[in-house]
Amino acid sequence: LPSEIQDNLANVNDPAQDKGSETPFFWHIPKSGGTTLQRMYFCMGFTLANEVGGNAKFDSDRSKIDVISPWSDNPGKVINVDVTSQEGITEAKNRGFLTQTPHPHLDLVSSQEFKFAATTLFSPEHNGRMFALFRHPIDRAVSKFYYLQKATWESTYKERWKTMTLEKWAEKDRGENNWMVRMLVGKDNRAVLTTEDLELAKEIVRTKFVVGLMDSFDESVHRFNVFLGVDESDAVNQECIGQFTSSGGDSHASANRKVIETKNQWNSYAHPDVEYGSPAWVSLSKINFFDILLYRYVLEVFEEQRSLFNA
Repeated sequence: LPSEIQDNLANVNDPAQDKGSETPFFWHIPKSGGTTLQRMYFCMGFTLANEVGGNAKFDSDRSKIDVISPWSDNPGKVINVDVTSQEGITEAKNRGFLTQTPHPHLDLVSSQEFKFAATTLFSPEHNGRMFALFRHPIDRAVSKFYYLQKATWESTYKERWKTMTLEKWAEKDRGENNWMVRMLVGKDNRAVLTTEDLELAKEIVRTKFVVGLMDSFDESVHRFNVFLGVDESDAVNQECIGQFTSSGGDSHASANRKVIETKNQWNSYAHPDVEYGSPAWVSLSKINFFDILLYRYVLEVFEEQRSLFNA
């Protein structure tokens, strides 16, 4: 592995260190359940560093790293930074994020920018400890397409996609291919990907990540809770797990079904799935060839890590 990845991120099997020398880092893969997961941890009263704290509408002294309570009806807190863009990450670092002493309490960092955050925010003295929720790349692409047909508030929204069919949209690369492998190895969309890049991405996942699957969301949440030291017997935590997972973290699954159907609507759209082997499926698998191979490997790692969590 590149030295800055090797030295700045804890290995999966390394014993946990104190908060002063490592911080959990959730790599947020879009359209893979990450928003729901963060909302569950906000419900538990966690303090996150994501994009929320960078919003100027939340009054805070930007000269120092500080905690904001953005919502009156939610115990979740955020650090006054935006670590979801390279610009925001650089600014956060310059302001003393993770290095200021004393540093406000922080439970986890959440960003899509794996390589940039790993090399900019973390160091051999203060490691990131990685975890992520993965989803099949074709399901992710389809979900993104249906989301961006409606998401007028997103910078990536395109008016002409609104009336486009999935088949038409899937015919060619629309500016994002093999997003996971590219993010892990630090190559932009113009760079050619190689099998060496794929092997490096696999090795990063194997050695550095606690792996979760959107398709096994409840099981993944349990593993993340163990990893983060969440007390699952605590009544408030149980309530939050129940609200955001399908089994409800307990036996009251049927009572929670209604909640699941209605929650998280602004970022989760019910949409038709793409049929296996259909033209759209074939085209998207060619476009995201490396990510699909990485995902297959992630499934193996998920099985292998079962023993870590006595699940």
